[in-house]
Amino acid sequence: MKIAYTLLILISFFFISAKATEAETLTASELKKAVNFINELQNKILMAGSQVSDVDTLFSHYTEDFVYIHEVYGGTYTRKHLYNNYVKFLKAGNYQRKNDRYKVTAVIVGHNAVSVERQEIFEGEIVKHLSVFEFRGHKVSKIIEYWK
Repeated sequence: MKIAYTLLILISFFFISAKATEAETLTASELKKAVNFINELQNKILMAGSQVSDVDTLFSHYTEDFVYIHEVYGGTYTRKHLYNNYVKFLKAGNYQRKNDRYKVTAVIVGHNAVSVERQEIFEGEIVKHLSVFEFRGHKVSKIIEYWK
């Protein structure tokens, strides 16, 4: 009887956990909206007059175990490392843009992930960047950059 009761609890826990995970899956429309919102927050930090509170707002949309991967520019960054870099560069006055850095030009939505083509004007030329945003629920868990 004790084994059957324990088994019943474990099975129930499995179904409750599976249901909770399903509830956190975003629709294609929600994922597109979330990527555009994150892009806006990233752009805002790079603007003249941005503040640490703008960095805090962006990072409130990242999971606690968020990672940023860009093999060409340093490899893997933890959430803490990336946050500290943003704040350091902000306080040093490095973020003085007058126009957005990135414009989302195309997205392909997958299961809890979005591949994003972003356009940047760099030294007068249009440059396109490929990024992948992975989500866990409504928060970004990983960004991988595939550009040089």
